[in-house]
Amino acid sequence: MTSSAALIQAIEKFAYWMQTYALPLWQQQAIEASSGACAESMNEDGLAAFSLDRRTRVQARQMFTFAAAYQQGWCSQGREVVEGIQRYLDTYAQHPTYPGAYVFKLDAAHQVVDDSLDTYDCAFFLLAWAYQFSVFGDMQAKARADQLLSLLDKQFKGKPAGWLEGSQGGTRRQNPHMHLFEAFLAWFEASKDAKWLARAAEIFSLFELCFFDHRHGVLYEYFQQDLRPLSFAEGQVVEPGHHMEWVWLLRRYQSFTGAPVDDYCHTLYERGLQFGQDINGLLFDEVDNLGGVKKASKRLWTVTELIKAHLAEARHGRPGAELAAANAIEALFNQHLNTAVCGFYIERLDNHNQPLAQQAPATSMYHLMMACLEACQYERDLLV
Repeated sequence: MTSSAALIQAIEKFAYWMQTYALPLWQQQAIEASSGACAESMNEDGLAAFSLDRRTRVQARQMFTFAAAYQQGWCSQGREVVEGIQRYLDTYAQHPTYPGAYVFKLDAAHQVVDDSLDTYDCAFFLLAWAYQFSVFGDMQAKARADQLLSLLDKQFKGKPAGWLEGSQGGTRRQNPHMHLFEAFLAWFEASKDAKWLARAAEIFSLFELCFFDHRHGVLYEYFQQDLRPLSFAEGQVVEPGHHMEWVWLLRRYQSFTGAPVDDYCHTLYERGLQFGQDINGLLFDEVDNLGGVKKASKRLWTVTELIKAHLAEARHGRPGAELAAANAIEALFNQHLNTAVCGFYIERLDNHNQPLAQQAPATSMYHLMMACLEACQYERDLLV
């Protein structure tokens, strides 16, 4: 079997699982009928944990997931699900201080238990609304995105650059910027409005000047207020999964702008595999800048980002990347999707790749859906 044939077979398996098992399970069992809200997580028996507090980022990620599912023809009720989640947010979660934003967390009775605003969460609202605009032609989603972007600029723009963490302040991170980058690119693709690409360019500059360590070839996570990186004594880590996510994002940015990202992608990809991959093809959660393993557990999202990075590099002709993508999809099934309840998933493995007993967080559906979208697009392009 050729590498392309092996990859197509793996992609079709992935898409079948998403359409046939995961989406129906999360729609039927994890959407609260009375409110339209998504459950925070699901138990191993396939029943949602509706009694838990609900972070609004979960709602945003599930709006993206079901909008994308509707777009693919995988969920005929996707629009109703998305509109129900949006009504829930507008009814219960609107921020009292920052118009156009939402509080961090509600309880199961829809009462606000944490009214902080998190820039990381805002990135996912922007992403969800980009898909609502693109898939449903929802002009209100565009107005929401414009209002939230204006709020971020007026209230949370950081110095010398970038955006602050939100209303609580704290150590600055690359992660919210990475997801803003993703959302800005999604909005540019959906709207062709150059303002979104200009915002993405700001974050690309931050990546080049602050987040990426040119000496060691790694991406740092945590920064002082002036965007100087924390020391390792202060808690600095390197996350191989984020190396892979940036490979995919930089390739997307390159497709819109022609930016010279080849060297960055090569280094992030090679270092991520060299420092972060175990013998089973999974990625450790955390390493240091010299490749020492700091946290040997493996979360599900790191595999989905590995799949996306392999596909992005395969598009650019990297030898072996197609087969690597096929193998990563198989690793996802063998290690994370091999569950008694079809559509459920194992969120975290220990250092011996044994499942850690825990609920499946709804947030991981975003990672699974985005990887599945990329894989299906790659297959379509192969078959043209």
